[in-house]
Amino acid sequence: MLNSSLLKKMRDLWAMLRQYPVFRRRSYPIESIDGVRDFAVTRSAFIAQKTMFGYVKTRMGTSYPEMFRDDLIITSLKEATMQHYSACLSDLTTYLYRDLAEDGYLNHAECTQHAKGTFRSGLESNKDHSLELFDMEKACIAFEARIRDIAWSEPVDPFKVFIESPRSLTRWAPIADDLKKRDREIAENSVSFAWIEVRKEFHDLLQLPKQA
Repeated sequence: MLNSSLLKKMRDLWAMLRQYPVFRRRSYPIESIDGVRDFAVTRSAFIAQKTMFGYVKTRMGTSYPEMFRDDLIITSLKEATMQHYSACLSDLTTYLYRDLAEDGYLNHAECTQHAKGTFRSGLESNKDHSLELFDMEKACIAFEARIRDIAWSEPVDPFKVFIESPRSLTRWAPIADDLKKRDREIAENSVSFAWIEVRKEFHDLLQLPKQA
């Protein structure tokens, strides 16, 4: 039988998971910027959870249930997931607005404005004041620096846009450095390939009116 301390830790971890937007496959089209923003926030949360928890669970193997007994691991996992979510949100937000600009839905100024708003709102909706290392303002400044000189409408290889999230998985996962070094290629590819379906879904759902 699980003791009360372990049950509390499990509830705390479950609460951490629930703080992120729940991923649901949309059955309705994306017809507005609000829809684009919602897509960015929910899909970034989904990829962050799927890849971080998938990697940690795979690496810990049969020891995975023991993580519930270790306060340090739980705290580290919360921190890692938020940092990874920020990187996922940065990549997906950048991609979505580049794609919209390239296809004539938005102009340069609109892309910059909406990208900044999407990124900040995504972080605010998942804010956790208990995290010591994650700095939301610092993340927003870094994102704005990333998009400052982007030629939004210029065609680009999607794999060259999704560069922050693969790296953040192995940077922040609470796994020994020697193991992460050994796993780097496979782990980072798992993130890169996870975005393929998300990009396809976005194109399938997009019905935003184009500019005249």
